[in-house]
Amino acid sequence: MPTSTKARPTTDPPGSAVGQASRELADAEPTPRAAGFRRVLEATRIVQWEADARTWAFTYVGPQAVRMLGYPVERWYEPGFWAAHVHADDRERVVRFREQAAREREAYEFEYRMIAASGQSVWVHDVVAVDRVDGAPAVIRGFLIDVSQRKRAEAIARASEARLRQLIEQAPDAIIAVRSEGQIAFVNRQAERMFGYRRGELVGRGFEQLVPGQPDVQCLMATVGQGRSPEAGGTGDDTAPITGRCRDGRTFPAEINFSPLDTDEGLVIVSTIRDISERLTAETALRQSEERFRIAATLGADIIAEVDIKTGAVEWFGQVDEALGYERGEFPRTFDGWAGQLHPEDRERVMAEVAREVVELRRGLSAEFRIRAKDGSYRHWSVRVAPRLEGQGRPTRFVVVCSDVTEQIVARAEALQHRDALAHVARVSSLGELTGTLAHELNQPLAAILSDAQAAIRLLDRDQPDVPQIREVIRDIVADDRRASAIIQRLRDMMRRGTVVREPVDLCQVVREVREIMRSGLVTRGITVVPDFAGDLPPVVADRIQIQQVVVNLVTNAMQAMDGLTNARLTLGVRGREDAWQVVSVADTGPGIAASAVDTMFEPFSSSRPGGLGMGLSISRSIIEAHGGKIWAENRLDGGATVCFGLPPDGTTGG
Repeated sequence: MPTSTKARPTTDPPGSAVGQASRELADAEPTPRAAGFRRVLEATRIVQWEADARTWAFTYVGPQAVRMLGYPVERWYEPGFWAAHVHADDRERVVRFREQAAREREAYEFEYRMIAASGQSVWVHDVVAVDRVDGAPAVIRGFLIDVSQRKRAEAIARASEARLRQLIEQAPDAIIAVRSEGQIAFVNRQAERMFGYRRGELVGRGFEQLVPGQPDVQCLMATVGQGRSPEAGGTGDDTAPITGRCRDGRTFPAEINFSPLDTDEGLVIVSTIRDISERLTAETALRQSEERFRIAATLGADIIAEVDIKTGAVEWFGQVDEALGYERGEFPRTFDGWAGQLHPEDRERVMAEVAREVVELRRGLSAEFRIRAKDGSYRHWSVRVAPRLEGQGRPTRFVVVCSDVTEQIVARAEALQHRDALAHVARVSSLGELTGTLAHELNQPLAAILSDAQAAIRLLDRDQPDVPQIREVIRDIVADDRRASAIIQRLRDMMRRGTVVREPVDLCQVVREVREIMRSGLVTRGITVVPDFAGDLPPVVADRIQIQQVVVNLVTNAMQAMDGLTNARLTLGVRGREDAWQVVSVADTGPGIAASAVDTMFEPFSSSRPGGLGMGLSISRSIIEAHGGKIWAENRLDGGATVCFGLPPDGTTGG
């Protein structure tokens, strides 16, 4: 044992185990008992000590003090060492308690923190015995035990308990602990809100008052004792929810779960209760909505499909099998199977559109395609597709609404045939009205050919024919023949009823050809033609004959509007727009369009001319709209009217 720098009592109070052990430990040759006791002390973190009760100075400190706090033993004998190394936050309390306990008790224990040589705090448990002389404290001795690990564990446990309590209080479910006799021992905040009680009103109340009809707590305890998990209504799919009862008598559907918990007071049952009113309402609404949807899909003409993009599974709603001639459930229920039924000319296009628009760009699309029925024929379907969006990633499913438009397609094709037939009749009728003009157009080149032929004969009859002059006459004959042939060819083209051929055409050239066909009629009526053609216009995609028919109709109407007028003027124009459309205009100097006719002049059987059928402008509108264009009319500020039609460059885009 280290030698103290201060004198220590050489005689210990009678019965002092610490003093006796100290002397034996200090002997050069310790007894077996002392050696064993010393080994026990050195193997632990227990510091034995002894001090003067009057001065608080240590008279003995065991060697374990070095391991506990890191100070040499000699430091412990310095005056005021102990009090100076008690943690500042504990010092006043500890010193006051020690003084009072030394006066009033024979033994006592307390805990506090001391500052180690490293600066860290060490929790110690101090066990103290007081020896008295003539009734006054003379010697105090005891053990210092390092309890830092226990204190840290207790702090962790308290923090964990605090977190657990916070979680319990913030839990969305009601949590209720029930004692074995059926009384409530604990509730969380949600239990107060759920049942309408204050916490003090619930603790001690019978559990069955909150959830009437549940298993008796004694039965639950017995179940737990047999090692089985307690069960309650509402926890399984086949079990109806339990009923919770509030303070005001209101009831609500709930789910409940039970768990056993061992406590210092014995076994308790912890129940977790969840109000499922909103969930049941939502589930009921969902079931009703799904049922309405299935009924509507079954009764409606549309066929609805939901496609799982990942698995390719397709769920059909509606009469898809019946619509295509299959037995119920026979039509493919996979995306690949559905795609295999598409017309080969449509398949690649439709698949690419779905992949790009729906999957990649996450947006809907509309499309038309042909799908094969069981008998090998094809039906025309129009579909609208929309992805089901969840978050920002790719959609996992999409919904398709399919409509069978075969009858509409057939009806549309028949309507186009009827329109083309009517347009042909209108062309023939228009040309019939221009018979006199056309005859004059043909008479001119034919008369010139006859005159030139007679002149050639006379030149040949000379003794010395003038070959160069004869050659010039023959060239005139060829030119007039070609002119007559061109007129006849234009008439044949317009009279012929053929299929619609859309190809790049020069609108300016189309209008010029109409002007040539109708030139004689315009001259006969004294109408001056003013050309207004833009240069370097690109071709547009259109049917030449149909566009010529529209221009003929518009020019004919303009001629009729100016019939009998002096200084009549017709302006034919073709201009381009910034959006690449081209606009053809026919302007006259007639009386203009009556206000009552502006909105109806393009309707069928609407005519301002006595005896007119009123189909010319109607047919013209149908032709232009079939080309993706628009036709309109307006009165001019300086008198007369202008009728225009615009065509897109590709003949398919409306504007």
